[in-house]
Amino acid sequence: MTPQNRAGRRTAWALVLAAAPALALLALAALLAVQMHLEAGQRELLLGELERARQVLAGVDDAAALSAMPARIAATFDNQSELAVRIQGAAGQPLYDKLPEAAMPAALLASPAPAPPAPLVTWQAGNAAWRGSALIMRMPLDGASPLTVAMALRVERDQDFLHRLRLVLAAYALLAWLALAALGWRMSR
Repeated sequence: MTPQNRAGRRTAWALVLAAAPALALLALAALLAVQMHLEAGQRELLLGELERARQVLAGVDDAAALSAMPARIAATFDNQSELAVRIQGAAGQPLYDKLPEAAMPAALLASPAPAPPAPLVTWQAGNAAWRGSALIMRMPLDGASPLTVAMALRVERDQDFLHRLRLVLAAYALLAWLALAALGWRMSR
């Protein structure tokens, strides 16, 4: 084997070895981009629903509106099967709780954001995965204490999708690297 052939062989194998981390980084970047896109969509949806709750609570300015508030909240949110809603008073007493099986974590309810955007919190409850946010909201009713409004979406479909995408990207990176290794082996012969 000539020195020129040995140098070509080393170059081919160096390129094959350098391709492995490059392919892994490409797969990781694609996975992170999709994950960030899904979370941004969930954040936008939750903020829209929190704004709807704020609009309902903004109309509570007298005793009659206060007594009608649970029915107005129910009419606003009860038709959404994938959305959990909890509105609680300053002492933690629930005023409205839709899908209590979401079991909103105490950390989410104990430290709601004072203003949007509220951070997303992800948790598992039973066999479902949830992602939610909580905000402090005030009613214009004189003497009313602020309320904590927390909302969460079921996200197991998105998590299943990300799991499958992770497997596909890992298989793609491995197969592409194996194809490059075969090509490098063939070129070095």
